[in-house]
Amino acid sequence: MTSKLLSAAAAALFALSSATVVFAQTTAPATTTTPVPAATPSASAPSSTMPSKDDIKTARQACRQDATGQGLKGQKRKDSVTSCLQQKYPVLAKRKTCHDQGVGKGLEKKALRDFVKQCMSAS
Repeated sequence: MTSKLLSAAAAALFALSSATVVFAQTTAPATTTTPVPAATPSASAPSSTMPSKDDIKTARQACRQDATGQGLKGQKRKDSVTSCLQQKYPVLAKRKTCHDQGVGKGLEKKALRDFVKQCMSAS
């Protein structure tokens, strides 16, 4: 009885190890190269083109982490994050200024959008 159990266990181990070897030989090798990350606008010089939403999100997260690292809270933290984003993307600061001017003139919806576009292209 014991010899049958040992024989069955040995056969199972052999089958398992053989299956692993066969499986390892038939699968494609895994690529270990990692893609080189593209230079993020937040790491480079300030950009004059409109950044993508993902770029803004990444930059905002970095600015938030900086503010947290400085121990800022409340309005000071919010001002710090805004200032950080405007330094990284001056085009956002310009767009905000144009938007505020349009709102100050009482423009809404399409007229406001057209004014912002015209204002952004003027400079």
